[in-house]
Amino acid sequence: MSTFKNIETFRNVINQYDITNDNLIKKSVIQRIFEEAMVFSMALLKLDFFYVEKEEISIEDYNLTFNAYNSLCVVSDFYINDDNRIEITHNLFKDKNLLNKQAILVKSIKYIVSYKINKTIENRFSNVKNNIYSAYKGIVKKNECDQMSHMNVQFYFEKHSHAIKNLFNEISSIINNEITYTIKNERCIFSKEVNLDCALEIVFSLKSMIDNELILLTKIFSIDNKSVSAYLEVTIIFDSKISLKEVIKNIFSSNKNTYLNDFNFENLRNLTDEKPSKTIAKNAVITLKNAVNTWDIGSDKMGTSKFKINCVSDAATHLFTLCGADYNWRTKFNIGSAALDYSVRYYNPAKLGMAVSLRSNFTKVGNKSLKFIHHMIDEASGEIILDIEVVAVLFDLVKRKSIVVPKQFKEKANDLIIQN
Repeated sequence: MSTFKNIETFRNVINQYDITNDNLIKKSVIQRIFEEAMVFSMALLKLDFFYVEKEEISIEDYNLTFNAYNSLCVVSDFYINDDNRIEITHNLFKDKNLLNKQAILVKSIKYIVSYKINKTIENRFSNVKNNIYSAYKGIVKKNECDQMSHMNVQFYFEKHSHAIKNLFNEISSIINNEITYTIKNERCIFSKEVNLDCALEIVFSLKSMIDNELILLTKIFSIDNKSVSAYLEVTIIFDSKISLKEVIKNIFSSNKNTYLNDFNFENLRNLTDEKPSKTIAKNAVITLKNAVNTWDIGSDKMGTSKFKINCVSDAATHLFTLCGADYNWRTKFNIGSAALDYSVRYYNPAKLGMAVSLRSNFTKVGNKSLKFIHHMIDEASGEIILDIEVVAVLFDLVKRKSIVVPKQFKEKANDLIIQN
């Protein structure tokens, strides 16, 4: 029998919809978290087919109070028998915060899992490393996959924002003071697509910290593929009268458990062209109109990065449709699109109830790749909320490879080249 203990199989934050009016965590949320931890566990064991024979609750406390965006984690113990059975105990903890300096056990549950196939269990259990921060562990859910069966880009940014919140929750708990922060800019280079039920870990490396500006390098690591799905670089401005340099340095220098297999965090490659001006071009086209709703609000009470990137994804569909890559054409020839690089600059918050629109232009039209920019603006004031430059390709869904940009598409796209 093999034994593996204290293996983290879930780390995330809860939102305002995960708790009741009495600030208690919903039982359905706890069940969902355990389901995610189980899928993550099966990815670690590399088991595709399993059956839960028995479920036994040993400890539960539903009287703990929570706030939205508190951190939660699941720590699991594995006892692997020789009879195609595994005993798994998942322990759900409310992580330390301003009120509790130690993680508090919410619920413990034991499963007896059987698997039908005769194979040697392959495990990908954690390594202990320093100079990193393992900030998120979770899975790709069905509602996060697009029509091409990939996890949509908005969820890369959402999971990244939750990972950042987990880091700042720990910082706040150490100094006993809630730290407010804003993301100044964010760049994401996509490497390898991930699909339904893929287990993901988000790991940070500290690039620099000067005064109240923190720059992190990020890898979104796929446990299933043993590869990096996306690389990010993010600049964060935080508000604190207390110096956080030593606190953050100590967090990153302490040992952390991780499943990552490559700890070389290189700076992201330079953009090949000068970034366009913040000013909207005269020939920009409106590709989207939307509004910030209650379900779009994050921990700072403003529109989330997920909301903003979702708007960008929809705007790209409208922009491509203007160039002839409409629904009918894409369906007939099994063509999709794939993002390669997102470079975002955030200027102003998107407030609840705000009407926003996106103005778009191409900045470069190549043989296969397309580069375009969106400006999101507040319709009332005209203020720029963000701009984002995107590198993308048209994608053959059957051959799973990029295609040459059609001549008609290229002609129409050239008419929308930015004119500044």
